[in-house]
Amino acid sequence: MTNDQINKLVSLAEKKLEAETTEVVQMWRLLKKLSNEMLLGAGFSEREVKAMHTKFNDAGRRSAPWKAFSQKVPGRPQDGKDGNRMNRWLFEPSHKQYATEKDATLVQIRYYLQALSMISAPKLPVPRLKTAFQWLAGHVIEPGAYEDPIQLIPIDLTPSLKEPRSINSGHLVPLDRGGRHVPENAFLMLHRSNQMQGNMSVKELIELMGQIVQRHSTRAIKGTTIGQ
Repeated sequence: MTNDQINKLVSLAEKKLEAETTEVVQMWRLLKKLSNEMLLGAGFSEREVKAMHTKFNDAGRRSAPWKAFSQKVPGRPQDGKDGNRMNRWLFEPSHKQYATEKDATLVQIRYYLQALSMISAPKLPVPRLKTAFQWLAGHVIEPGAYEDPIQLIPIDLTPSLKEPRSINSGHLVPLDRGGRHVPENAFLMLHRSNQMQGNMSVKELIELMGQIVQRHSTRAIKGTTIGQ
């Protein structure tokens, strides 16, 4: 990227939520371009980087597969291979997959920021970029600054790009539970954390885990002897 493009990205980021939708889209395109150049320059393969862009696009601006059954195999539940995703702002506002174009794009930007804040991510080329997006990411953009929102442990970008399924996008309050696809509710998380959360909110998960730990701490787990 040219210095002018980087300076433009910084100036757009500094507008924060006052940026118009068209400016947020421009911000996303510039950040995507910068991320692409940084990751390829750091030695990540084109296949890995392309898969990351696809994942972020499918989880950010576009919806999850939203029809009840597969359009390819009658009666089978649909999955991502059915290809019936659509831009979130084209849904009715009452639909769980709905988000304004501005919010959906900010979510996608947030995913890039979280990826660039994982262990083994390349460093940003301009110091101002580290803090220009702090309002959206919740932290400075530097390697190791981002933690899995469930386990509260750092995520390593290298294995995450080698195996894209090891990282999931998720919501603190799931869309099925009334959560919305907005930046403050959207996070990247380890696949194991996504499994643990299921369809619970993070608050419900933490409360359940606390109850389980408390029961185990007050009652010894007794083994069973077969035949006695």
